[in-house]
Amino acid sequence: MTKNPSNSDSILVRSIGMDARKEAVFRMAFKMFTRRHYQLLDTGDTQTPAVTIIDVDGAEGMAIAHRLHNEQPEQRILLTSVSPQADSVFPVLQKPVRMETLFPALESLLNGGPAPGKPAGRSGATVMPIRPEVTIPALSAAAVPSSTAANPSAPKPITAPAATPRPAPVLRPEEIRHFNPQAGLLGLLQMIRRDQSSVVIVDGQQRIILQLDPIADQAILLADDEHLKSLAREEHPRLQMRAPNNTDVPAHASTRRLTLQSLLWQMGAWTADGRLSQQLQINAPVQLKQWPNLTRLTMLPDALRLAAFLARSPVSPALTVKMLRVEPHDLFNFLAAADSLGLLRYNTAENPDNRIQPVMPNAPTVAEIPAAKRSFLGRLLARISGL
Repeated sequence: MTKNPSNSDSILVRSIGMDARKEAVFRMAFKMFTRRHYQLLDTGDTQTPAVTIIDVDGAEGMAIAHRLHNEQPEQRILLTSVSPQADSVFPVLQKPVRMETLFPALESLLNGGPAPGKPAGRSGATVMPIRPEVTIPALSAAAVPSSTAANPSAPKPITAPAATPRPAPVLRPEEIRHFNPQAGLLGLLQMIRRDQSSVVIVDGQQRIILQLDPIADQAILLADDEHLKSLAREEHPRLQMRAPNNTDVPAHASTRRLTLQSLLWQMGAWTADGRLSQQLQINAPVQLKQWPNLTRLTMLPDALRLAAFLARSPVSPALTVKMLRVEPHDLFNFLAAADSLGLLRYNTAENPDNRIQPVMPNAPTVAEIPAAKRSFLGRLLARISGL
């Protein structure tokens, strides 16, 4: 439910030496990253980028990087390579490039140090803070050529702080709070989706907050996020439903349009607010039926890692926190968002269609998702998911 920043707010990035598949991966990563808006320039775009990412595994990759630096000494350059490139004067990301290393490296270029040959204190972009829990991995060490000592103006390496392990979160069962996903605004939205009926939702002051068309998978929002968030966290909000009419949305009204799926995903996370759904148990296995379409949904903390982990094999929330070292409240919000779209499979009397077959001690593992049949990690997790 965040508006897209204008082009003037974007951090422009150019890629060199990448094929269409690699560029598509970077575009998706930039779209999923919500704390800043990075934009990968198209081929032929003449705008000046803030950072140029160069794949140096090609025959002339490193030569291109040095030529670009000589022609544009103000340009910040980030290299990608399968090898460490220890003699490079530019920061290097080793392949495969991951989101948790890409964005700290970009932030380091924009904030942590000047580009090679560029005087300090002349940053080309406004820097937004990185959350304290985000680890900044070390870029590959760049050895300074011997000629650098004799020539102070020679390019100097840019390095980031050494990576530190993510601290293990503490999960205390007695401190876990629960919520009822079938109550409140979230429960109302799920009922409307099941009934496939177009409705208008009105709050206690008779103000229209939502107009929903489940058949078209469309939601029109007439309330701001803060109001919707406060309603989501009330177990018994004063809400009413009625059939829509042509006068519900005035022409001058401030509205936003989302898919109903996007609204449910966000509402699930807001309703959870760090709490575990009453339909889930901390030590009982849960599994994703399929990946959520994260390119079209609000990106939640650790959503990519959680989706990959929970899609492999059934695993309990307690074990997920222990193995991934994710914060329990982030996991609970993700589970609530996924469950609001019917993406979770777990054992409850109220959800017979979601049942996970228990793993017998001496029986071969049956993967719920085909990819897990070929995954050693998936088979291992299936055996220990009840721990």
